[in-house]
Amino acid sequence: MKKTIRIVLASFLMLAMPFNINTYAAAETSTEQIHIDTNTVGESSEADQQAEHNIEYKFEEDFPSDDNDEGDSEDSLNYIAPTTEYVPVEEIELGEYRDEMYVKESQSISATVYPVTASGKNIQYSTSDSSVATITASGKLTAVGTGNCRVYAECDGVSAYFDMKVRVKTEAINVKSKYIVIKPDEQFNLEASVSPAGASHNLTFKSKDESVAVVGNDGVITAKSSGSTSVIVSNEDSTILVNVIVSTDDKEAIAQNNTDNGNEINNNKSDSLTEQIRNSNDKKIVVKGIKKISSSALKALYGTDKTLIVELDDYDLSIRGQDIFNANNEIDTQLDISSTDEGVSVKIVDDKKLPGTIGITLKNTSKKYKYFYLVDGKTNDYRRLNALSNNMFKISSVGEYFLSTKNMEHFKINLLWVLGAAGVILTMSLIYIFSKKKYWFW
Repeated sequence: MKKTIRIVLASFLMLAMPFNINTYAAAETSTEQIHIDTNTVGESSEADQQAEHNIEYKFEEDFPSDDNDEGDSEDSLNYIAPTTEYVPVEEIELGEYRDEMYVKESQSISATVYPVTASGKNIQYSTSDSSVATITASGKLTAVGTGNCRVYAECDGVSAYFDMKVRVKTEAINVKSKYIVIKPDEQFNLEASVSPAGASHNLTFKSKDESVAVVGNDGVITAKSSGSTSVIVSNEDSTILVNVIVSTDDKEAIAQNNTDNGNEINNNKSDSLTEQIRNSNDKKIVVKGIKKISSSALKALYGTDKTLIVELDDYDLSIRGQDIFNANNEIDTQLDISSTDEGVSVKIVDDKKLPGTIGITLKNTSKKYKYFYLVDGKTNDYRRLNALSNNMFKISSVGEYFLSTKNMEHFKINLLWVLGAAGVILTMSLIYIFSKKKYWFW
């Protein structure tokens, strides 16, 4: 912009130059006259050069040139560059993190520099042992091997850290027998192992009912008295249950233990569902259209933290390994379900008892049932059970159950109130009659 102004002013002054020169000459030398030859191109007199010099000088005083703007000459304006005060980092705060990880797991580590006005902002992450865990520049921490290490976040000479442990996740706890029958005062060595091999082998054993059987830290079960109990086998990651029955019947003990050790007769060999349960590392095992869950499959599921889910057309049936208390029974998945105006009736009719607590989830219905009852077939009374959750309910015994959006006990409560009120009225009437009886014969 300054150059443009300078060019315009210079052009104006050049046009007025003859007048300026004559005036200048008249002021300096009253007798000398200056003649400018306009026909001569590129030449100028000493007076012209002096006038041009004066003009340029005055212009640069008023409007400094670009060269003067960039330089540090005395004629240019003094430029003061802004300065920033250095603020050191005082503290680094780590975000949430897990100090225990499984091999191949990852988590994101974050850190915040304080004060927030600190000059340093570039946080650098590192680990003390890259064979245990590695971390990227963005803070992604990955466990690569078992062991312990320290994770650092550093900025401007200030650091923060935490210690972490990496281990192999337990996929399964394996025992040779999940269903044991022994006699009182006998012992049974419960051999257990974990998979994969690198998982924690620090197993603990505990009996649910020590009046029936006790178990030592080495897994040796000692029978105390007739009855049944469960032995809990667990480590840091997983838990299974082993069913223990103490019986005086020698035949039952021999037959049951031979079955669990794999000496079954041909017609009791494991079915495909049993193999699927045994070989699966998933917490949920989903199958479709199975009409019956065999005792063999229940024994494979028993005591584990796995859940078997059988998907059928109108409902799903599920059972968890730790909810099984008698693996000898089977489950008939074909339920008698019928709908009425008041709700849904579910009948489970079986000669045998259920092997444990099973869950039933109704499908293909837009209604959300709130009330859950056990129906007495003889008196047709409704006994209120636990509340429903998303049309899912749990049962542990056979019978007829009813799901409804209405409270089926309202009628019973109202009838009691009516009978009570009638009794009060009748009592008061009798009192009144007997109190006024002596005046009736007047």
